[in-house]
Amino acid sequence: MTVFIAIFVFLLAYFYGEFSTARFIAKSFRSLNVYKVGSGIADTNNIYSNISKSLGFLAGAIDVCRAYLFLIVIEFVLRQLGNTASFADFTTLYSPTLMLVYGLGMLIGHCLPITHHFHGGRGIFTYMGFFSYFAILPMLITAILALILVWRFKQVRFAQYTIVILPVVLYQIFYHAIPWFRKDLPPYFTVILLGTALFMGILNILVSKRLGEF
Repeated sequence: MTVFIAIFVFLLAYFYGEFSTARFIAKSFRSLNVYKVGSGIADTNNIYSNISKSLGFLAGAIDVCRAYLFLIVIEFVLRQLGNTASFADFTTLYSPTLMLVYGLGMLIGHCLPITHHFHGGRGIFTYMGFFSYFAILPMLITAILALILVWRFKQVRFAQYTIVILPVVLYQIFYHAIPWFRKDLPPYFTVILLGTALFMGILNILVSKRLGEF
């Protein structure tokens, strides 16, 4: 039964990730079809660069919070069920590895939404939100650095690369250098997070191919 529940939660995460904050904000605040604006991609960068910088920051903040809170709520629900006698085996459903899989479900849904013919965004802020669930300090430091890169140096694409790669590096450093840092996670989790960053790169390659960028 737990396998079916895990599949259900993954699918729920996928369809949850399909909801595009960029589409919603462009339509609600400017009555625009985000697919017909700028790069034609439903993501925060398009909102920021071609509609409004303030709305771009709003879209990004919402995506980060949405992803983070989704995993928090999913863990809470599964933990409550796991604490009951009837669903004792549910404890495996909120293991770190499975929670990361649910996060990947959100990413796939955001980047490749089936209900919008697989025309999604790059998922940078969704990635930030779900990575923060596992290691909020590395992502917070990365977010500050990325904000400086965008605000001071106008390096949007470099900031995106930084957001994907740097948190994994910082996680590795903090895990070995700080005694109290996420010792509840297994030592091999760094490798899993690295795999997640690589998977994020693959998703962005697929999005770029759909845009004809290469």
